Amino acid sequence: MGIITGWVTNIIVLILLATVLELLLPNSSMQRYVKMVIGLMLMAVILSPILSIFTEDFDRLLRSVTIEDAAGSAEIENTIETKKSEIQASNVAYIEEQMAVQLQSQVEKELRERFDLEISDVALNVTEIEGEKQIDQIAVTVKESADDGSVSEIEAVSVSLAVEEVSSTDSEVRKVAYFLADEWELYPKQVVVQMKGGE
Repeated sequence: MGIITGWVTNIIVLILLATVLELLLPNSSMQRYVKMVIGLMLMAVILSPILSIFTEDFDRLLRSVTIEDAAGSAEIENTIETKKSEIQASNVAYIEEQMAVQLQSQVEKELRERFDLEISDVALNVTEIEGEKQIDQIAVTVKESADDGSVSEIEAVSVSLAVEEVSSTDSEVRKVAYFLADEWELYPKQVVVQMKGGE
């Protein structure tokens, strides 16, 4: 109630001030300017409670929106980071799979001609150093090639980072490992060959 009485009091005081100024000023062009200024002040005093309500609510609204916006942006940022890491992981898996396919196709023909073998599985062990991918080790499973002219069932290609080292003294396995290392421009210790029985 005190706000309304203060508002009405301000209006009455301003009207009294306008009346006194009108009586004191002589009839001149200055009187028009004084009336205009007092009229504007009277309008400002009359509208001040309405403007203060909007200003107060706007500040409160602005604070609540800022708080909600900050919480929402943190949640969005976490979601974006999660999606980004998922995309990067799938991209890395795809690149490694494509590398394995390219490496296999690169030596497929000559491996069949020289050793009468074919690659059944290629597993890469890749590390990233300073943003550049390096092959640590390649595990290759070979089998005797099937030259009977029949179409064999296609096996699913799976890329596994778990590399099992096969210590075989078989000279043919060593020859194949050296051949693959030479073709892929790697060190022989980076290529591990495992012989699979013919089917």
